[in-house]
Parts: sequence; C-alpha cells; structure tokens
Amino acid sequence: MTQTSELILPALRGIMGDWVYYSCLMSIADIGTRVSFAEDIHKNKKLSEMIQRQLKKGRSDQIASYLREQEERFFNSLVIATYGGAPNWSGLDDLKSETRKDFVGKLDEETISSVGFLTLTGKEVLFAIDGQHRLAGIKKVISSGLEQDPPDDISVIFVAHRKTTKGLQRTRRLFTTLNKTAKPVSKGDIIALDEDDVMAITVRRLIEESNLFGSDRIAFVASNNMPATNFASLTTIGNLYDVLTSLFSRHKSPVKQNPKSLQDRRPSEEELKIFFDFAQDYFEDLSKNFSELGEFFNSNETESVVRKYRGNHGGSAVFRPIGIEIFAEIIARLSQKNTISKSIEIAAKLPRELRSKPYAGLMWDNNTKTILNNHKITLREVLGHMVNCSKFSEKDLIERYSKALGQEDAKLPERVI
Repeated sequence: MTQTSELILPALRGIMGDWVYYSCLMSIADIGTRVSFAEDIHKNKKLSEMIQRQLKKGRSDQIASYLREQEERFFNSLVIATYGGAPNWSGLDDLKSETRKDFVGKLDEETISSVGFLTLTGKEVLFAIDGQHRLAGIKKVISSGLEQDPPDDISVIFVAHRKTTKGLQRTRRLFTTLNKTAKPVSKGDIIALDEDDVMAITVRRLIEESNLFGSDRIAFVASNNMPATNFASLTTIGNLYDVLTSLFSRHKSPVKQNPKSLQDRRPSEEELKIFFDFAQDYFEDLSKNFSELGEFFNSNETESVVRKYRGNHGGSAVFRPIGIEIFAEIIARLSQKNTISKSIEIAAKLPRELRSKPYAGLMWDNNTKTILNNHKITLREVLGHMVNCSKFSEKDLIERYSKALGQEDAKLPERVI
C-alpha cells in the first residue's frame, strides 16, 4: 500500500539479537489506511490467500466491536515490517529540562541516543507480521467510520524487511516465531481476571456474593479435574465456568447468546445481574430437585455430604465435574420445549448412581473404581434417550452403546418419562 504523505512518529530505537527495531506510537487511522497484511512474505500468492482466509475466520468483527464500544480498550504492540521508501531515524542529540536538570544529568549517552523520531516518507510498504487479527479489526472499524476524540494511539514496533531470498526467510522466521510463541491467556486467568467475559464475572460473583459456592464449596482449579483429596467442594471453578457457558448459550432463556458475544463484550450492570440471578436460580432449582445437591447446598459442613456422594465407592454422577456438565447439556435440550425449572424436574428423574446403568462402563469403571472420560458423548445420548431428547436414532445409539460396553447384546436403559 503506497502513501504519499509524510509521517513523523515518536519512537524508541532498540536492538535485540541482530534485529534493530523502533517502538512507535501510531494513530488508529494511520494504521488502518497505511498498513497491509503479511502477504508480501510469500512469493506464492496462494500462501498469501491462505493467510487471508484464516483472517476471515478470525476475530475481526469482535475486535472492531471492541474498538468501537469498549472505553477501557487496550492492545499489545503490533509488529510491522517495512520496505521501500526511505524511513529515517532522527535521534535526540540533547535533552533539556528547565525543571529537572538533575534528571537529565543522570541520563547516559546510550539512553539519550535511543530516543527520537521515525520519519516515513509515505512511499514505504508496511505490513503486519504480528497482530494481523487486530489489524483486520482496525481496518473494519475504520472503513465503517470511527469517531474518536481523541483518536486512539496504538503501540507499534517497526522492523526492516528486505525483498531478497535471505530477507524473505528472515521475515518469515520472525513471523512464525512471534505467532508460535504467543501464549493464549489461560482459562484460570480468564476466570480470575476477565472483566468482559460474562461467565468469568458470574463465576466470581457466585463465589463472592452467594451462599452456593463460598468458602471451600468450590475447588479453585481451572480444569475439570477434581483433586482426589478434595472432600469439601462440589466441583471446580473451571467446570462451573463450562456449566455457565452451556447455561447462557444453549438453554432457551432470555439471556441466551452466542458464546463469543458472552466472552468479548461486557454487558451493563443491569444485564450482569440478570445473568447472575439466572445462574443462582438454576443451582437453587437443582438443589430442590436433586436431593443429594440439596444436602450439599443446605449443609454448613460439606465434607460428610461429599464423602457420601463422591469416592471410590462411586456415588452420584452430579458430584463429578463430567456429570454436572452432562446434566447441564441434557437440561439445555429439554429447555427447548419446557421451562428451565420443568427441564430440571424432568432431568432429576434420571438415575445418578455411578455403579449402575447407564454410568457403569461409560463413566465409571466398577473394577478400578475410577472415572472414565472416553464415552462422554455416548453417555449423554443414552441419558438423552431416557428423557426423549437424544440426537441419535435408537438403532445408532444401541450400536454405539454396545461398542462402548463391549457387549453385543447390550440393551438401552428404560426411559424414565
């Protein structure tokens, strides 16, 4: 993308390894109009088109909405390669301060030489090698008209690119290194810190503001694996997050939304209260209809209840994270034709003893007295069959059930409704 206007950017010059780079501030409008995608690092245009297809599958719509609607928005630096034109670095030879002469005197020559301005003539080709989805979102929101006062300044890092064989290899290596080593935010960090994700916010509020999951009633583990030594908690925060995702995105209710929308844009406080109340009502309804959950939620000392329903003796399916999640999915299906309360009432008719059908051989191994995780879908559909909401035909389900159990003549459990 060729530009004709000159652009002067405040910059810091740095060196890492054999890369010289410039950390600059660039307006969102300039980024949207001047910077292109990393198609120039491939001679083969089909490889460039593959990058573009990946971007189209990505998060540009969510990022555009984030830029337009989120007042507390913030980005990491984009890494931009430049070639052509005549970019020029102008360092500051001298710093003066009328108020802090002592401070200026402490700056060494190397520090002073790192501060200056980067001038772009407008004839350079600029393309992002890290932050392409952010760039796609910026371009989308700029093209649709973005009014900001003052306009956003975004941190960018410029590196030089050369259109030689070695230059292409060098830039491609940097591209893949930056993208391979980028570590996604962990699920635990999202639950603990995210202020936009509705499920994370609701998990924290259920822990802090309700009597359901306070104190030791929930294990602070980001996965669905309950520690074997835990006999105080019903489940983990990771499992609670997954159940809320199902509750808010699959159950037929006024709060139902796409999971991505629930993760990327913080609702108003009034809407958050609706989500919280809905989640609280859900677990209170579970407590009323599932007697073992009623014992747990109504107990001041949970350990005796947990030991009763979770251990090497088996116990109840809803005292295992996988069981809580499967029941949430069954209730979601039932809610397509019933109220949430009625759906919970129907689901409560299902058996829950792990040593018996349909859990034995699908979720519980009676020989090793351990949980099985390989037949989650089959178990879900068998339970669905028992309340008339399986997605599989009876023929296909019998075949799947028989194969999972290793019994050619296996028969599906009787329906409960």
